[in-house]
Amino acid sequence: MKQVDGSGEGRQTQETPETQKAPETQEAPETPDPETTDEPAISEGSATQPEPATPDEPETPRPRQGLSRRRALTVLGIGTGALIAEQALVADGRTPAAGSGFPAPEARSAAPEPGGYAPDGTAGRAAALPLDAVGLLDSPFRQNQARNTAYLLFLDPERMLRSFRLNYGEPSAAEPLGGWEKPGSQIRGHMTGHLLSGLALTYANTGNGDVKSRGRYLVSQLAALQVKDSSRGFHAGYLSAFPEGYFDILEQGRTIWSPYYMIHKYLAGMIDQYQLAGDDQALDVARKLGDWVDWRTHRLSYDEMQMVLQTEFGGLPEALANLYTITGQERYLAAAQRFYHAIVLDPLAEGMDNLPGLQANVTTPKIIACVRMWEETGNSRYRDIARNFWDIVTGHHVYVTGGVGNYEHFQQPDTVAAQLSNFTCENCVGYNMLKLTRLLHFHQPDRSDLLDYYERTLFNQMLGEQDPSSPHGFTCYYTGLSAAAFKRQPLNYFPQGNPDVYATDWDTFTCDTATGLETQAKFADTIYSRDAHGLYVNLFVPSQVTIGNLVLRQDTGFPDDPAIRLSVVSGAATLTLRVRVPRWVAGSPAVSLNGAPLRTRPGGQVQGEGEVGGGWVALRRQWQHGDELQVTLPMQLAVEPTPDHPAVQALTYGPVVLSGVHGTDPGSLTPQLELASIRRTAAQPMTFEGVANHKPVTMRPIARVAHEYYTTYFSMV
Repeated sequence: MKQVDGSGEGRQTQETPETQKAPETQEAPETPDPETTDEPAISEGSATQPEPATPDEPETPRPRQGLSRRRALTVLGIGTGALIAEQALVADGRTPAAGSGFPAPEARSAAPEPGGYAPDGTAGRAAALPLDAVGLLDSPFRQNQARNTAYLLFLDPERMLRSFRLNYGEPSAAEPLGGWEKPGSQIRGHMTGHLLSGLALTYANTGNGDVKSRGRYLVSQLAALQVKDSSRGFHAGYLSAFPEGYFDILEQGRTIWSPYYMIHKYLAGMIDQYQLAGDDQALDVARKLGDWVDWRTHRLSYDEMQMVLQTEFGGLPEALANLYTITGQERYLAAAQRFYHAIVLDPLAEGMDNLPGLQANVTTPKIIACVRMWEETGNSRYRDIARNFWDIVTGHHVYVTGGVGNYEHFQQPDTVAAQLSNFTCENCVGYNMLKLTRLLHFHQPDRSDLLDYYERTLFNQMLGEQDPSSPHGFTCYYTGLSAAAFKRQPLNYFPQGNPDVYATDWDTFTCDTATGLETQAKFADTIYSRDAHGLYVNLFVPSQVTIGNLVLRQDTGFPDDPAIRLSVVSGAATLTLRVRVPRWVAGSPAVSLNGAPLRTRPGGQVQGEGEVGGGWVALRRQWQHGDELQVTLPMQLAVEPTPDHPAVQALTYGPVVLSGVHGTDPGSLTPQLELASIRRTAAQPMTFEGVANHKPVTMRPIARVAHEYYTTYFSMV
């Protein structure tokens, strides 16, 4: 990043719509016939019941560019690659199965881990703060959470259960859902899985009893359907809103839209309801569903399983690893190992950038699963995959906001200016990148660069995905970064969508609507972490945290105000309090304790720990009621050039990305911004003004732009 005292050579770039087409992707949704009616339940292998339609010839194809994942696999060739030790095939050529003679992983054979939260991983059991230990105080984060909670409770459970009931031959008088939840959609039901997680996360953080009751009702109704499996032609443990016959299609190598991705969402939702909301019935459902996945996959050879893995499966191996953590049943870990997608993961293990052409949100959950598999098996190959992926993505594939992907896909490395559109930075990818970063942070808590990335993505993309004018907190699908970008419904899926509405209550369900239910529910989860010595203050968000018998309050107007005030509300304890000093800091932090300035070394760290930027203010003492530590982090304007066209730059202030806001569509040409003209005109809320194309322009944090045209990258002059 360069400071703004330098300027680049002026340049104009123009988005060319005919070349900015969405790459073809196997995971892209079909366009269902609006006349489609609900499909009856299909008994596997039944010759008397209808087979689900396949989207081999979609009715409404949309223009795309680039290699699809299927095409890329064809070009590269499917090979076994360098297999991890745990995936060595047994004599009969089958993939790992419980009791198959498959070599035992380097995993613990101890009792289940009923405590903690399994998705936080083994390192997270010691490093994460429980959600009920952190409460959000008034801020945009809590406001987003409140709107999201209202939507969670608005969603009628009968409508959310409708497709499940019909799949089991049960009647339902509820109205059908829309978007990707239409009766004919092959991924109907995914919203309900995310809803289970969103409700559990909200209950864990807020203690809202209505949210807990809603989750328990959904679990009970899904459990009641699952026990009817054998009588409805399903194999034991199956649970879904679509026929089990979809998995026959998948195993035959024919096209189907992500059935294992849906199983992941149901399994993850049940785990969350068990661990975060205390619903024992949810664990019973999860066990049975995990058993079904084990049964379904152990029948396949290695090559057959690799073929299956060409179709999106979400973070299913992560959920299976979490189920293993909870239960101690190694069959779930064995099942998780079968989801090692060699053609994607093997190159990453060697540090190769094989990402161009891959769909970003299909790939990233596989990497999250690798962290959990590393933790549970002890195999360092999984660790290398995860760390290499994070380094490659954040070093060569991110935009200034921390977002990833154009038209949902990874593009060529170090290509930003040439990949600006209103279809950049799918919010699902941001959701998953933050999950991955959080898990890596637990293993290397002193690495402030992990948290710098987390902060950049959280404050610029994820906080800004929600419409602040919507009582139900509707979220957009993309955070566009072209000139004249506009947050709206995804036009590649809803071409007739109202451009002034991010989403609707029932008719625009997508995966980003679904992940939004979780993102806006768990803002509290990474503000703090801990170790044996004390507490890390990772993010600057108004909140209150309890650690032991010490209650600490963080008051801040960040990022508008650079001061962070940490005060002891009650209790007393001797511990080390560490406050992150981000890489973007413009000078040594000003630090005071109870009003008295503390000396800092040139690195800006109390007691000489760390260096300026990328370190920590660390103070160990006996903290007691009334103590207040204040850390002020100086900010300044800076520019971030694009790697492919350095004259095309984005403007930042601390971690915040500034966007020029336009009253009308300014057109697709990248505007020229006079760098020397930029000045701050308001502290609260943060506002800057400047001159672009010889006209005044107002600049605000990108997360605060809604229902307005905005531009993030400029030709600086």
